[in-house]
Amino acid sequence: MLTTPGIVLNSIRYNDTQLIVTVFTEQAGTVPFLLRRPRARRGGLRAVGWQPLSLVEATWQPQERRSLQKPAEFALLRPWTSLPFHPYKSAMSLFLGEFLYHALHREGENAPLFQFMLHSLEWFDESEAHFVNFHVVFLLHLTRFLGFYPNVDDWHEGCFFDMQNATFTACRPLHPHFIGPDEAALVPKFMRMDLRKMRAVGLSGAVRSRVLALIADFYRLHTPEFPELKSLGVLAEVFA
Repeated sequence: MLTTPGIVLNSIRYNDTQLIVTVFTEQAGTVPFLLRRPRARRGGLRAVGWQPLSLVEATWQPQERRSLQKPAEFALLRPWTSLPFHPYKSAMSLFLGEFLYHALHREGENAPLFQFMLHSLEWFDESEAHFVNFHVVFLLHLTRFLGFYPNVDDWHEGCFFDMQNATFTACRPLHPHFIGPDEAALVPKFMRMDLRKMRAVGLSGAVRSRVLALIADFYRLHTPEFPELKSLGVLAEVFA
């Protein structure tokens, strides 16, 4: 039996009584679990443990031949205090859940990545202000663990950002996957800051939406089967 904490990425209905809950676990990477749907309680579903970014603990006997694992135990490890309830944070959590589901769907065991995600989400949950750029900083820093971290040491004013090769260049790339100098200058600013310093970069809602769309394009170039994100438009409306 394997027991490990995990972060919920996605939950979909399998049939009338079961759900497929995809979890990024500390010890086994991304694992899809087949779970019974929670029963209604006082007019609502006991589904807090199935919401995106919920912190859970699962115990199961790994079966390599099964595409869906059946846990012996699956429970909420620790409830978040603000992510499910704050209107902006809940919208950002839904967006990040969809983003991470596609970015990590083939990710194996990666304990440093799990710890980065856990500590980042703990900060996000506890923060009372200056978290509006959290998803931008988080997703850029996440690339450090996925193998396509931009080398910001090569940046200087007037550079293009070559998204295909994750590098900065003084010349315009010959392919279409690049960011012009004005927007490219934001990349090193975000990459060089931690979560506590991100308030130093002020972005309008329109610019933030543009930056998130570019980040999604960047991931799409380096992650197999990364799709267009439905929640990106919803997030833009929330922060409009």
